[in-house]
Amino acid sequence: MKLIGRYLIILSFILVLWNTVIIKPLKLFTVFLHELGHSLMAFAFGYGISGIRINFNESGYALVKTKGWLSQILILNGGYLGSLFFGLLILLLKRTSVKKYLPGIIAIIFLGVSIKYGSFSLILLYSVIFAAAVIIIYMIQNDKVIDWALDIIGVSSVAYAVYDTFVDTLLVKLKFPLQMIGGRANGSDADQLAQIWPYIPSVIWGLFWLVLSLLAIYMFLVKSGGGSKPSKSKK
Repeated sequence: MKLIGRYLIILSFILVLWNTVIIKPLKLFTVFLHELGHSLMAFAFGYGISGIRINFNESGYALVKTKGWLSQILILNGGYLGSLFFGLLILLLKRTSVKKYLPGIIAIIFLGVSIKYGSFSLILLYSVIFAAAVIIIYMIQNDKVIDWALDIIGVSSVAYAVYDTFVDTLLVKLKFPLQMIGGRANGSDADQLAQIWPYIPSVIWGLFWLVLSLLAIYMFLVKSGGGSKPSKSKK
């Protein structure tokens, strides 16, 4: 329960600072995870990718090479669900022996993908800044700093993935006044899926992702709350 309390504290600060420049880097990182999800699915079920772009307005795209309609559906599903999966994976791996190396692994993946597919764009600049921040964290040589850094990255990624799904695929369709919450209005993954498979409207895709996301978060929190083993007292 102590761990869940920490997550709630981080989430509270994220919500308070949501539309500030402080949270902007974390949002952009989640956009990268979103496009990374598309990219991995493209390599698994398509012909890979030719480029990734991330924009300062928190939009982005991956230039994927598909094999057909089924390949397109799988790749498009990899975005929102992928960013949530990576966020939860960071929080899970933080509780293992990998924790000490995790910031460096994330930085190397971010930097490597950016150099290979990002050309000279915002994603490359941001990945360099991210790598520099990780180097500073390692220079501090404090286990608690790594702990908090990974929790902040993981929680913010999960929170923004759910927010992004809710805004881009549901509120847009309900004509919600998006200028109040900074949502983006056009060309979501759900819209593209609805074009490929007209039998399922984009709102249903959004609900599907949202339900899966909330279920995954619930299962993670249950595991986190019950994961601590009772200590044995010695006689």
